[in-house]
Amino acid sequence: MAKVALNSDLKRRAWVSEGLLQKSATSFWAPYKGRTLDSIVMVQNDISASKGHTVVFDFDGNLSGKPVKGNTTAKGRGEQKKKFSDKLVVSDYRYVVDNGTKFDAVDIGDLSIAEHMDSRSKLADLWVRSEDQAYFDLGQQGAEFTIDLGSTFTLDSLLDVEKVIKTGTGFSTSPAGISRRMPIKPFKLANGKPMWIMVVDTAMKNKLLKSTGAQNVLATADLRGNENRLITGVIGTVGNFIVVEAGTFFGETDASITTNEYYNYDSTGVEIAGLRQYDTINGVWTGEAGFDIASTLKSRGLILGAGAFQKANGKMPDYKYEETDFGKFSESCLEVWCAAKPTKLFAEMGDYADGKAAGYNYGIVGVDLTI
Repeated sequence: MAKVALNSDLKRRAWVSEGLLQKSATSFWAPYKGRTLDSIVMVQNDISASKGHTVVFDFDGNLSGKPVKGNTTAKGRGEQKKKFSDKLVVSDYRYVVDNGTKFDAVDIGDLSIAEHMDSRSKLADLWVRSEDQAYFDLGQQGAEFTIDLGSTFTLDSLLDVEKVIKTGTGFSTSPAGISRRMPIKPFKLANGKPMWIMVVDTAMKNKLLKSTGAQNVLATADLRGNENRLITGVIGTVGNFIVVEAGTFFGETDASITTNEYYNYDSTGVEIAGLRQYDTINGVWTGEAGFDIASTLKSRGLILGAGAFQKANGKMPDYKYEETDFGKFSESCLEVWCAAKPTKLFAEMGDYADGKAAGYNYGIVGVDLTI
């Protein structure tokens, strides 16, 4: 019976995929991923897609036409079905680690650091943090509709925000030419309940929980339950919001965070994935050159609904290993083919007359708070 060689592509890729799967459980965004528009992060897998290949997303729209009354001729007056689409072009990225030498490992009393299993684990952990940061950054950078809370975040503020989200008007900033947007489509929990996810940082959480009445309300409205046990960091629920605390970003960005709304994985080294803050004086985000923690800072929370982000996975992740100098030195590499950006629908057959759905980042609203 034929056996797969240890150094074959199939064996190696299965091995690295196993490591990625093990680490993915630590991802903040894991509960929100899926393959349909109902998910906050829509993931499309196309193992034939390598660098430069396009992965297409298609979406159907609801009918919104008027009926024909009485004996008025109905023939030829049928409403054209609405169709929306978006697409991603896949790029390739390599995460590389120096394995050192066996001599170095012996010298510090830890042989495991020179082994492939250790490299695989560390590379998988780095990838999960890097991918998590992609959605935090895409949300903060891609929020075209924003609500400015000023320097106050109370329970009343939260209810006002909910009104804006539901009515589609009252935003502090919005894209040119769109005065009213379609309400964000709710994300459905494991138990089927439709909710919006509101992701806040520690500073926003601190102000909210210090506000009058918020502690008591959130304590009694807290979301706990076996069906939703995968959602971590939950502060509480108010109306249709699940308020979730995210981590704080630690790391360094040496180039543009996004380009044409695509996330630049190769621009940011991620120590801890999380939300950034904005330096209003120097015009930069946490981790960018010139950011000053003593400046006037803004937190940007995110309200997210179904279809907020798109992620295209191309060829299967691969693990590469290379030796130099007669095997004395080696490096390990995790190679991934992917692309991620906010969903921006293109109306293939016309948009709605009111409450536009196309032409802007579909499932994201930013909530700004001066801290």
